[in-house]
Amino acid sequence: MSGKKSKPSPSRDESILNMESITSTSTINATAITFLGTAAATPGPGHDTASFLLNGRYLVDAGWCAVLRMQSFGFDPLALECLFLTHCHHDHYLGLPALIFYRAMNAPSGPPLTIFGPVEDVEKVVRLSLDLLQTSRFPELNAEAAVDIRPLAPGDHFENDDFRIETAASVHPVPALCYRFTDLRTGSVVAFTGDTAPAPHLVDCVRGADLLITEASYGPGPIPAENRWGHQAAPEAAQLAVDGNVTRLALVHCRERSQQATLTVAQKIFPNAFWPHDGETIRLTPVTP
Repeated sequence: MSGKKSKPSPSRDESILNMESITSTSTINATAITFLGTAAATPGPGHDTASFLLNGRYLVDAGWCAVLRMQSFGFDPLALECLFLTHCHHDHYLGLPALIFYRAMNAPSGPPLTIFGPVEDVEKVVRLSLDLLQTSRFPELNAEAAVDIRPLAPGDHFENDDFRIETAASVHPVPALCYRFTDLRTGSVVAFTGDTAPAPHLVDCVRGADLLITEASYGPGPIPAENRWGHQAAPEAAQLAVDGNVTRLALVHCRERSQQATLTVAQKIFPNAFWPHDGETIRLTPVTP
């Protein structure tokens, strides 16, 4: 998987992109990333697990309360076109049944939500979500028509009108995918590893990304010797950013009480690391020459 040519890790002021709050003036041709949640598997009050929106229409992981979080931050769940599941551990798809139900109730004749995810599990999880909604008992809900399932294997890639999407295998106890999104309008690249243990091969998937979003489940570290749950800590997340020559690093999937300590450790290795807050939108806008 090819990326941009290697360059020194830039400082905030040297970044090749302008990164602006959604409240700031910016061009239409910007890639917007909104963090619906950044917490680990069991978020505290007022928070949600790691998930985010691209341009308000592409959802990556569904968290616990995807529908409510989108509405809280001013987004319409009916505007979603695609959902990308990184893997099928509970905290990454718990919001899926509610999302299907909301769309089926409010737009019964609308286009289906296209759901991508690991080939081994995505169809099973979507079918279980439909079973939870008792679609055979309540056929008038027509929830089956509200989804379009698209399994993906590591290495799969495709384009639509908005993005080029590339995938690689994350290292986790269940099949998991790292996604690389290239905005065809702006050229901006966003990479999201999902949950993963340290994995040198992921460098190619994230290389040159304008924004890398990756996990730091073990906080400031260290990683347990056995690492049976397949996660990483701040030093490994930051080193991936360095090795991948990315522009900025967003850390997610850590207990709230450890976030500041985790960020402090990461910034010693990769100064352009930050911890996004829930509801924050980052805009990636190419600099005008």
